Amino acid sequence: MYVAYEANRSDDKELEKQRNDQNNANNVKNAANVAMASKVPHAVAAGAAVKAADKLTGGKASKAIGKMMTTANKVMPGGKKLQQGSNRLSESGLSNLAGRAAGIKAGENPNQVVLQNTNAVGGESENSLPSSLSEKNGQVVPERQNVPVSGTLPPTEGTEDKKSKSTTPTSSEDSSTGDSDSKGSGKGFGMMEMNPVVKTAILLLAPGILFFFAVLVVIGSVLGLFTEYDDAFGMDYTDSGETNGYFTDYNTKEQKEYYERIDEVQKEFEEKGLMPDPLKVVAVFHVLNTHEANLNYEKITKARIREVMDSMFYENAYNEEKFKENLQNKIIPKYVKKTTKKTREDITNEIFEYIDTYYEIIGKEPDYACSESTTCSYNLKGFYIKGKGNVSQKVQTNQLSVRLMQCGTASNHNYGGTFGKSLGGESLVPFEKYILGVAYYAMGEDAPEEAVKAFMVVARSYALAKQADLRSWRSLREENDELILPVASCNVDQVYCDPDRGCSSNDSRYGQVHSGLDYVAGFQKQPLSSSSPLRTYAKEVMGQVLANDQNYVIYTKYNEEDKAKMISLAQSGLSYKQILVQVYNQGDRDYKATNLIKSSCNATTTSCGASSGEFTNWKQYVGPWVNVQMGNSGRTIGQIGCLVTSISMLIAKSGVSTNIQNFNPGTFVTHLNSHGGFISGGNFVWAAAASAAPSFRYQGKIYLAGMSREQKLQTIRNLVNQKGVYAVVEVKGNTGQHWVAVNTVQGDRILMMDPGSTAVDMWAQYYWGNTSQVAYYRVG
Repeated sequence: MYVAYEANRSDDKELEKQRNDQNNANNVKNAANVAMASKVPHAVAAGAAVKAADKLTGGKASKAIGKMMTTANKVMPGGKKLQQGSNRLSESGLSNLAGRAAGIKAGENPNQVVLQNTNAVGGESENSLPSSLSEKNGQVVPERQNVPVSGTLPPTEGTEDKKSKSTTPTSSEDSSTGDSDSKGSGKGFGMMEMNPVVKTAILLLAPGILFFFAVLVVIGSVLGLFTEYDDAFGMDYTDSGETNGYFTDYNTKEQKEYYERIDEVQKEFEEKGLMPDPLKVVAVFHVLNTHEANLNYEKITKARIREVMDSMFYENAYNEEKFKENLQNKIIPKYVKKTTKKTREDITNEIFEYIDTYYEIIGKEPDYACSESTTCSYNLKGFYIKGKGNVSQKVQTNQLSVRLMQCGTASNHNYGGTFGKSLGGESLVPFEKYILGVAYYAMGEDAPEEAVKAFMVVARSYALAKQADLRSWRSLREENDELILPVASCNVDQVYCDPDRGCSSNDSRYGQVHSGLDYVAGFQKQPLSSSSPLRTYAKEVMGQVLANDQNYVIYTKYNEEDKAKMISLAQSGLSYKQILVQVYNQGDRDYKATNLIKSSCNATTTSCGASSGEFTNWKQYVGPWVNVQMGNSGRTIGQIGCLVTSISMLIAKSGVSTNIQNFNPGTFVTHLNSHGGFISGGNFVWAAAASAAPSFRYQGKIYLAGMSREQKLQTIRNLVNQKGVYAVVEVKGNTGQHWVAVNTVQGDRILMMDPGSTAVDMWAQYYWGNTSQVAYYRVG
């Protein structure tokens, strides 16, 4: 996704754009009202779609269309005058007056939204799922009054739809929208026959009638969008309490039964402790149909739904990469014949784009609205390096981490290390966390917000592009399905200060910098507070890199003067995007910085007040401790270590002192092995945790079997909300034991640190009904 902005945009231009967007959006809403009252089939369909979408999105649909019109008016012939007309119409109050007048008329029967049943309404074709609209008395109406109505524009007069016969009624009574005073012919506004209120609305729009019709054209153009997402609109992800299912809106018997089949199969998986996403099922079958899979609702059986849901999981956990692989190798070839590998990859991308676009339409983030993620999916084609031009280097990864490296000798400075060797005592750092740490060190917490955001984009672009320029030991490398970016831990590359542990150096010249506060000779920087605004800024620009007009990521070198300029520009009122242009699109840095590439970022570690330290990433299946044996069981952490890994995360989260140097799951288990931590079979002795952390004391268990979902939630919430209490929860019940650590409880979500997956929402990952017991410790 690209966010374009002009090279020399001034504050005045930005304000003017906001004015245009606002006026256009206002006129769109009012035009929708007038369209609904006009009786013109095209206009009624357009108005109904916008009103339904606005209701669904809380008004975001008309705002989005308004922005589209602002953009269109910049490039279309006469667009400037059209925009001026739009502004006058809105700011004079005429638009609102017309909209209210039409709205009064439309409000006579506010629960019924009617579309004329023309050839194309309903979107039925050989390659799409059946329409979610039903026919009654020659009209297309929703069977349930609260269902968003969608449709497509009818064909122009004189054309014939070869795939379906028109059922458009010929009598004016049959095509009535519930207005007994007005029976338009459907061939025009029918001004002489209109209700006076509607006629007044149209006449009030006369000063901007040209604009009004332009609005209808734009509105009509989005009708296909809402039709395309009709099945997704029908799925309301509302927590249904005891069943943890979802409610659905539907328009036809076939669609209702389709949803019911999805719901039934979903419950089958939940009983096994798996949490499939029904929206992904809808996305898969919809996109397959656009590639001539020829599936209607009846053909999408439970077996086919089950097959798609099953392909989402790997080793009892949702795995997106495995899901994509299964789509390409199993699902797509089954329904779309004779496809190449490239075609299957493209279809897979379409499926995930469908999901992302749907979330954008309804204004919902795929993950938590306040999540602080440390993982983004990068898809870059290369880098722009001054003096070398565009350098092609494809970067595609869902897992990018930084390895902090030693600093050797450069420019007559000895930084206390050897280039090309990793820095001892440092773990891999998730790339987005690394960017936060670099900004913390370089800009501090007192810098203006927009300056910090600009710097974060610069630091991210710089780190990625530098390896493409210098190569050698800095080159990206793949290890265990994860892409690793080696970066020198000093100002030769970028200085990283761990936001959760702080940082220090034994070099008074601030050369080689280490995580933690072990060194005092050079300097110490304390950990960043959990409420620091820097964490919020990082979330808002997560994954963003600066690119040129050909979408190559720019090698954004910077120095102290550049940082000072960013701060000065921010203080003058510029946004971070404008700052980037001022610094990297001027003078000898005319890099044609016109694009801000946004990567797809998902919450994988923390959320809303949850801990965000390195320990949140500890997994039983990855790390130097994987093969450490537990007691005399002959089995390892990687095999049966979910509980001890969870408890080690809680000890680290609590911040208590331990008797173990370099505390982690491996050193914890090694200690327990010699302190009676396990009995036969590798079973953990709960109280033995205190032998490693004396103030971390076991309190007991609470068994949750037989409780309702709300009772389980309240029990766990009451525990972890107590000061100094830390809890682990068994989440698989009789389907196979698995323990996770509770990070925090936010509303009705239990956020976890899972040693067995990257998920954070406990009951989105594991069916609530299988949560069987909670054990807890208290510090003190």
